[in-house]
Amino acid sequence: MKAHGIIERVQAEQRSQYGVKNHRTVIAVTPTYVRTFQTLHLTGVMHSLMNVPYDLIWIVVEAGPTTNETASLISKSGLKTIHIGFDAKIPLLWDDRHKLESRMRFHALREIREKRLDGIVVFADDSNMHSLELFDEIQNVKWVGAFSIGIIAQYSGDSEEGEYTIVQREDNSEKKPSRLPIQGPVCNSSNHFVGWHAFDKAAFVERSARYVGDRAVVLPREVEWAGFVLNSRLVWEEEMDKPVWAKEWEEVAREVEEVESPLALLKDGSVVEPLGGCGRKVLLWWLRVEARADSKFPPRWIIDPPLEITVPAKRTPWPDAPPELPSSSEKVVTIPEITERRPTKNGSKRKRSSRSKKKQRAKVIDEHVSTQNSRDN
Repeated sequence: MKAHGIIERVQAEQRSQYGVKNHRTVIAVTPTYVRTFQTLHLTGVMHSLMNVPYDLIWIVVEAGPTTNETASLISKSGLKTIHIGFDAKIPLLWDDRHKLESRMRFHALREIREKRLDGIVVFADDSNMHSLELFDEIQNVKWVGAFSIGIIAQYSGDSEEGEYTIVQREDNSEKKPSRLPIQGPVCNSSNHFVGWHAFDKAAFVERSARYVGDRAVVLPREVEWAGFVLNSRLVWEEEMDKPVWAKEWEEVAREVEEVESPLALLKDGSVVEPLGGCGRKVLLWWLRVEARADSKFPPRWIIDPPLEITVPAKRTPWPDAPPELPSSSEKVVTIPEITERRPTKNGSKRKRSSRSKKKQRAKVIDEHVSTQNSRDN
């Protein structure tokens, strides 16, 4: 934990010295609805937003009325959230769902307009994966920015039909095939924005998913909302600094059914500011994965009743019965310790003193015998 704290302080110091000086609030817009994989998707985007190092407002637009399931989930983020409902049900067909999600995002822009929320709007779909570098990059946007997104979808690389195309080029050149699963802005050698690298889904219509829960792969729109960011003041009412190439809000609102991307807010699409190294760096990954119609996932991902045992455990960390203690009738055999006795030093001194006494007695007897012999002579 100390190491993580040191890293965070170093990163904060680097951002203060070399990063954006006057950062703007990030306004994340997420359309969602209650479904099997909602918890999975919302948890992922929630943790991405929680790691954004800037002030953030999370606008969650829920299809139908707001529900406790969604409210309890987003409340765990600790972020400033605006949870609003949208009076419509999610349709079964994917094409209709894409159109409804566009209307839900536009509904969030209306909320930003009415509350005059100031910041950079990013369209954070609940099933997408975001790079944290994206939130640093969008701080440089003046009005409308675009970046490249990776399309996580299956397609046959060996098939000639599986081709992506570059469209809407200013030089009106013919479409050139490209197998890169990327959507985003395209720049020329002078780093000037010249068009879009868009997804051509015409060759995949028969192999793509038609309805939610279908087993086939889900394909994106030609130009996804997730690849754009915009200054929230672009949708404000009576904004003095609004550029002349921005459409009037009422004009766009009348044709909301036809709005497929933020480009509908612009009179001239060439004013888009390319981000991420002029579109050369992927900053977001687009993915659509939903539970199949025949899936058996637990409701709300709560396991009740408990799971059944399908593979019994061979060993458990606790015994089935307490261990048996030794009974009192058993005899306890003790082995006495055998110690080796060593002679003490006092015993040796006694032996030496007795020997000296015997020698003295022998000397006295010899002297007495010698004196007796001398007298007899």
